[in-house]
Amino acid sequence: MAFSLACVTAGAQFKEIAAAPFAPAVARQKIRTLIGNTDAGNRDRTIATISGWLTWYRDILDAELIARWKSEDRANVPLLMGPLADSRLAQEVVAFAWREDRSAAFAPAYAPMLGDLMARYPESAKDFLDDLRLPAASGLPALSLTEPETETACRILLDMPDIGTWRTSALQILPRYRDVTDRLLKQDLDGPDQEKMYRALRWRADLRLDPPAVSSQKAAPRTRLPAPATGRPQPGNAYTGPGSGTLSSSGGPIPENGEYVFTNIPPGDLQLDFDTKHWEARLAEGAGQTQVLVLTNKGRGPQKRCVVHWSIVP
Repeated sequence: MAFSLACVTAGAQFKEIAAAPFAPAVARQKIRTLIGNTDAGNRDRTIATISGWLTWYRDILDAELIARWKSEDRANVPLLMGPLADSRLAQEVVAFAWREDRSAAFAPAYAPMLGDLMARYPESAKDFLDDLRLPAASGLPALSLTEPETETACRILLDMPDIGTWRTSALQILPRYRDVTDRLLKQDLDGPDQEKMYRALRWRADLRLDPPAVSSQKAAPRTRLPAPATGRPQPGNAYTGPGSGTLSSSGGPIPENGEYVFTNIPPGDLQLDFDTKHWEARLAEGAGQTQVLVLTNKGRGPQKRCVVHWSIVP
């Protein structure tokens, strides 16, 4: 009976793996064909098919994706890399882009994929970070990169989740490439993604890319904020819209230390009337000839709503 129970337990713990559906040579050709034919329309189906074969052909898939990445026909590799990557793939792909073919493979179009691999498999980012960080830490000249290579590096650093030492490294590296960093963050401010906008505002503050905003007069309900020094025309020269208005937040409560961003604010210095006990305000560049007004909840706990009455200072 004891022997029988042991057999039952063993059977419950181990699942028998079926025989491989194809010989290795056949599997290699099938995987190669699927990779070559992948596009946005069949991506999910291709990933599902290949995922079902990984039990037997993981090494073959890695080899074929690496070979495709190292070829000139690499454009569709990012479609598959996210769900199918492993540590080996991440290291090979990043190393090739950074060390072997930087001009073609380390390009802005591939920045999201490369950044994702570096975030998920930190060991793949070592050479990239070391090459950029060591000159910054030692005071040596910045690594010489072309404009597209600099954009790719900066985009990876700006978009990386705040994990490990990434942000510390980015704060060392990004000032060396200030013009490109500034341009990318302005793009994020002008875009429709609010999360990117919040992150861009934080980066701009941490990197001191904007002149410091005048803080609120805490003892008075009315605050005057000068426009960011951008060289844009003042309202009297270019702006023809209303000279005052009221802004009100929408959506859910704003958490403590959270921010709410009002976009499409007229250019120029503004006079603001708002609850200075619970909110702090600052202006930053917006899209086109506009500004953004950022309200930070400095009170205790979440605030249900923020309301701002504004008028342009003559």
